[in-house]
Amino acid sequence: MTYTSHQPRTATARPPADGHRPSPGRAEAVAAARALVPLLAERAGDAERKRAVHADTVRLLDEARLFDVLTPRAWGGLGLGFDTALLTTAELSRGCASTGWLRAVLGGNTWAVAQLPQPARAEVLAVPGSRTALQLRVAGPPARRVAEGYLLRDMRGRFCSGIDHARWILAGIAAPPEPGADPEPHVMLIPVDETAPVDDWHTSGLRATGSRSFTVAETVVPAHRVLPLAGLDPACSSGHDGRDGHDRPAGPAFRMAFTAVGTLPLAGVLLGSARAALDALVERGRIAAGADVPALYARADAAEALLLAGLDRLASSDTPGGTPRERAGVRRDIAWAGTDCRRIVNTVFEAAGSGAIYDSDPMQRIWRDANAAAQHPTFDLTRWGPPSSA
Repeated sequence: MTYTSHQPRTATARPPADGHRPSPGRAEAVAAARALVPLLAERAGDAERKRAVHADTVRLLDEARLFDVLTPRAWGGLGLGFDTALLTTAELSRGCASTGWLRAVLGGNTWAVAQLPQPARAEVLAVPGSRTALQLRVAGPPARRVAEGYLLRDMRGRFCSGIDHARWILAGIAAPPEPGADPEPHVMLIPVDETAPVDDWHTSGLRATGSRSFTVAETVVPAHRVLPLAGLDPACSSGHDGRDGHDRPAGPAFRMAFTAVGTLPLAGVLLGSARAALDALVERGRIAAGADVPALYARADAAEALLLAGLDRLASSDTPGGTPRERAGVRRDIAWAGTDCRRIVNTVFEAAGSGAIYDSDPMQRIWRDANAAAQHPTFDLTRWGPPSSA
């Protein structure tokens, strides 16, 4: 049997964090995202028809360093926090929800990759424009330990947002931590060119994300590209000594746990969509019954404030990543904020008049995108329930 192994292409490394280009802070990153909104709105309809965000749009996000919000400065990133990830995603989504979704996913994955063993970090983060897509529930048999790493066979992943703009996929796959052990959740880096595309992304909304499926017939993932999913939790990490690849970078973003905030930037898509819908309603000069616009804007602002307050609680917690109750509270708030932003969009759509049903009306795309985004399991309030007392 022949095992395949991807060798990274030769590329120029990223400039050092202390190079000539200063790293912007939160305000500058949000302003950079806001500056792109008119162009994104102009391109949104065409991107939807092509079921792909324009390559030039992705290039502009790269140039604005919006995929590197959470990337550590040691790897040429901005070294900012999940608050900036949320707010930049919300701004971009005001112009195009699909573009905001890609920023949330591709930008969020640098945070996870930065916690893989050092050789994997170098393969991805030291290469400019080397983006990583995500699929945390890849279907198929558990990976098998082999001398070269982990053998994958007959795998299939769905909803792989950003795959057409990525060199890598961060895949969630069950695998034994050691030979003979029971399989446990792991994340593994798989080169996109070792997968086969499945053109199945025909959906009601978020069409331009191109979140199609992929299959893996057979490949081996080297051990340095593998991390137990628990390694994305600061309470399970081994500090900065490099043991088992659990050395988390320094900085406030890496005090967070994936189970608490990994999906938080996705709420920015619904937040931005709610504001885009309200902006569109105001621009048409139609304020119908049932659409209290000032109150709806206030609800969107309240959703943002709730999410930022949750991040502050986790950051100040005495427990790395937050207590179980604090984490559960943030997950609940993500679901509530996203759900209420969906309600805002639906209220606005109902008030927009019969013209909103036309494909040519941006209001219809905003409505479809918001409702597609809100179908993500993270926005299902029934999944979270009341926080535990722990």
